[in-house]
Amino acid sequence: MQDYYETLQVHPKADAEAIRASYDRMRQRYDPTHLEGAADELVELARRRRDEIERAYTILSDPTRRAGFDAELLAQVAVASPTRVAGSAVSSPTPDDDDLIDYRPLPPARRQERSKDFNTQPTLSPPSPSPRRSGRQTGKSQRLPTWIPPVLIVGVVTFTIVLITLFTTNRPSPAASGASGASDQAGPSTMGQPTAAATASIDEVINQFEAQIGAARQVANQVPDNANAWIELGNALYDSVVVVRERLDGGDQSLHSIYVERLPRWLEARDAYAKALKITPTNAIARADLASALCYYGVGVKDQSFISQGLSEADQAIKDAPQESRALLSKGLCMISADPPQKTQALEQWQKAIVMPNVEPGVAMQARQLIAKYSR
Repeated sequence: MQDYYETLQVHPKADAEAIRASYDRMRQRYDPTHLEGAADELVELARRRRDEIERAYTILSDPTRRAGFDAELLAQVAVASPTRVAGSAVSSPTPDDDDLIDYRPLPPARRQERSKDFNTQPTLSPPSPSPRRSGRQTGKSQRLPTWIPPVLIVGVVTFTIVLITLFTTNRPSPAASGASGASDQAGPSTMGQPTAAATASIDEVINQFEAQIGAARQVANQVPDNANAWIELGNALYDSVVVVRERLDGGDQSLHSIYVERLPRWLEARDAYAKALKITPTNAIARADLASALCYYGVGVKDQSFISQGLSEADQAIKDAPQESRALLSKGLCMISADPPQKTQALEQWQKAIVMPNVEPGVAMQARQLIAKYSR
């Protein structure tokens, strides 16, 4: 059963205005005018996605159809997890459904891939039927004031995000591992650990980062005013595409269709970084990663307009932080992706990145590899 809320990337309790806004954004993302000259399989994928988006909006924009879909969705959840609705009738979502979601931070992955059956949205055990649910309430409620749980949740999640960011900001690039066929740039959240793309199985490559994306999306939706939450989501989306791209660059053409299918994730990563930049407009690293995502997407769909946008964003990142080596690296990548490639200018950007004070070791090594590759 297709989850129309997932298709439009909205919460099941989103109002009509939020659904319409998400629909307009998703439809624009898969506009066929953006794919002129692109590969046939990418055009076909975009067409299927547009059909899914239209179907989802048709259902969710109609109150009667949406109510029927909500009932079907809840019934499906009840069949999959009977204890989820124990003690209550399965009819339609109630205002207390969110009470059963466990918002506590997920256990750390410790640089290990999550198992395929890892649950990114665990639920709490439902409470026994109470007078408030089954009929008239007797006595005084012992529940905490309604403002306390959200405050605690936001505090814990924000603290967790800050810790994650501290541990992931200065990691070197996967390209530094020396794996054959590594991509020109790996996503920001893979910096500092050798990539598994060279040795992982195809299934591992496909499933890598999927649980991380789900968890990061959930956190970002819960704390939409936290820039780090959107950056973590952008990083997870970015890495999920670049890990496939690495294998393609290494000659594994069996992942070509998977890469084509994931191309729109570059734009999803761009959107996540853009939301972070609305909160912290001078975050040069987020803007540099946004620039790279645009340029990689432009190469994938053969659309130079995205590469032009990427160059503009890279220039702004350099303007905001002239000594940020990653911004120089991203500008060089966009220049080499231009048609025709601006090879000399790209090499200049990478040379500058190497000599920047406090340059990250991974960025410096990546710049050297790019210089060696394109100086031939």
